Amino acid sequence: MRAWWIRLGRPIAGAEVDVWHASPVGLYENQDPEQAEYNLRGKFATDADGRFWFRTVKMVGYPIPTHTVVGRLLKAQDRHPYRPAHLHALIFKPGFKVLISQVYDPHDPNIDSDVQFGVTKALIGDFVRHDEPHPAAEPDVQAPWYALDYVYVMESGEAVLPRPPIK
Repeated sequence: MRAWWIRLGRPIAGAEVDVWHASPVGLYENQDPEQAEYNLRGKFATDADGRFWFRTVKMVGYPIPTHTVVGRLLKAQDRHPYRPAHLHALIFKPGFKVLISQVYDPHDPNIDSDVQFGVTKALIGDFVRHDEPHPAAEPDVQAPWYALDYVYVMESGEAVLPRPPIK
């Protein structure tokens, strides 16, 4: 992933950006005992141009848990339990409303039928496939690789972080 921008008519430097996503097997690290703690999670700060970037694996979609009432509801509605592949972001900067968002992969087979109804056109990313080696990548980066350029737009206001529901 590369070149993420955050701006409100201008670049926003010094914003804290938390990102996380599911692994290539469709699980978050807290669901999978095979993954290291905080795997596929990161905290970044935007540079003077309002950008941040990082390297990660390409995320995949996953099923939500269906062993509770939610599963029975989906079965009654004849709906599948899948979320399309997406990247989460929580962006914080004093003087701006906290932005919590997801960017979806338009090529995911469940993009038009997200079980959570979370996909909007504004949240679709452009995951560009590259079949040649990345010129500046480390030797372990093999083709194909993907790039995502996405603009987050923050709104002026009070920066209030949500309270975590999990103790």
